Amino acid sequence: MNRRDMLKSVGAFGIGSFLPFGNTLSADEKALILSSSCVLTPQETEGPYYFDPDLIRQDIREDTSSHVVETGIPLNMLFTVIDVHCNPISNVIVDIWHCDKDGNYSGYAGQPGGSTIGQNFLRGVQLTDSNGQCSFVTVYPGWYPGRVTHVHFKVRLSSTTYVTSQFCFPDNINTAVYQTSLYSGRGQNAVTNATDFAFQTANPIGQIMTITPNSTTGGYNGDYIIVIAGTTDVKESFSSPEEFALFQNYPNPFNPSTVIRYQLPFNSDVTLKVFDVLGREVATLVEGFEVAGSRFVEWDASNIPSGFYYYRIVAGNFIATREMLLFK
Repeated sequence: MNRRDMLKSVGAFGIGSFLPFGNTLSADEKALILSSSCVLTPQETEGPYYFDPDLIRQDIREDTSSHVVETGIPLNMLFTVIDVHCNPISNVIVDIWHCDKDGNYSGYAGQPGGSTIGQNFLRGVQLTDSNGQCSFVTVYPGWYPGRVTHVHFKVRLSSTTYVTSQFCFPDNINTAVYQTSLYSGRGQNAVTNATDFAFQTANPIGQIMTITPNSTTGGYNGDYIIVIAGTTDVKESFSSPEEFALFQNYPNPFNPSTVIRYQLPFNSDVTLKVFDVLGREVATLVEGFEVAGSRFVEWDASNIPSGFYYYRIVAGNFIATREMLLFK
């Protein structure tokens, strides 16, 4: 592969496509790839299933309360954290969490498999080394209605978060996994990368893990590059909000659903409503008392016509409005 073709491929698929588990590229190939510009990893919603179990561990399969080890197809994941100049960043925390093979997250109720409150399987953090790398041993995630297979992550240092996002897997790997005996009971997932609200394309740049077979484990190796602004250029911290905020919805424009994030520095009565351009109320998304923290709500506008809409939050004395576009 010549320089021009390699850089073209980097632009199309992201650097993660060229750094497989185990770093099998030559030094010259790595230098060539890393000489290109590195694009920031897109921010995504934290989702409803985050908590920090304070578990610094590489193997995240075990629930430490029951000592039950999650079953599924083995997945070894290698993360590399770099800045926009493609330089590795050491000593930052990579915090990951994902559902089990049946679509259940640890630590929550109201899921397909029932309550998992008090459990902490498939969660953990690792610190990047001098090469900006860390790794995890886990199982291939399952799926739950409305979402394609994905993994959540944060890159943070103490209470400062540099990026909160998600990545997905190649659609053909999802299909193959869900045909195996361990996963086939739930069938195939109807949602693909292209139809998932967070990714919206089969190969989202900067948000898809490179997957290769692992002949030793019978599972897969996964490689993922995370690009952050750097430890001296943090714009926001969502983990410990110090002020009220209403953020721009994502995606925008959207069809048919979008996610709205907001934060509360202290417990508040909150109302979040959607209005059309004539000021008529279209939907009430939040109405009630909420505890302090970073929040999000998803609005499904399947039955709403295309157009500009406004969402407005009232929380204590804080009032803010933002515009969004529904485009069908």
